[in-house]
Amino acid sequence: MKKEIKTVVFDEELRLEAYQFKGIVQPFPNHFHEYYVIGFVEGGKRYLSCKNKEYMIQKGDVVLFNPGDNHTCVQRDQGTLDYRGLNISKEVMLDLTEEVTGTRSLPGFTQTVISDDEINCFLHPIHKMIMKGSNEFGKEENLFLLLTLLIQRYGQPFEKCIPECRDEIEKACEFMKQHYRLDFQIKVILQIILVVLLVWLQEHIGKCFHVGRK
Repeated sequence: MKKEIKTVVFDEELRLEAYQFKGIVQPFPNHFHEYYVIGFVEGGKRYLSCKNKEYMIQKGDVVLFNPGDNHTCVQRDQGTLDYRGLNISKEVMLDLTEEVTGTRSLPGFTQTVISDDEINCFLHPIHKMIMKGSNEFGKEENLFLLLTLLIQRYGQPFEKCIPECRDEIEKACEFMKQHYRLDFQIKVILQIILVVLLVWLQEHIGKCFHVGRK
């Protein structure tokens, strides 16, 4: 069995993290990150689900996750996944966005999976330099150019990427609007609210919660 290799390097100059996964077979259960992810597939095919949309990702694809984007990823064949990526905190992204656009506001990516050769031409060298610990001239400039292209082609205000209300919460709100005058027992109402919250937590934290009965 091929050994899985995971390597992570933090770049002090750029204040971001680069990582590399090789020979990965394990699935990634539903989860989200508090930071931006800009990644690319080096090899393998995987099924990716993000924000209720499904994708088949493969070599050459670029993956973009906003902070808070729920996603899961599993292997679709007998092969393995080779994947590389950059993790960028919100604070650093604010600084980078201000540098390339002149406006200090968080961007939001409109697409999760893209096939863009020009984006790859900037992303691959930047990742390679960070993993090598290189201080080569042009590393920061390449990062600025990469983000400029991403924002121009796939960017929008971050607020537009945040769903106003989950489907389960919308249904619960509508139900209570229609029945709030009825003489419901407090216990029943609390149980409805609890179930809705647990579903929301399950989607956002990736853990399974159960309501016990006495």
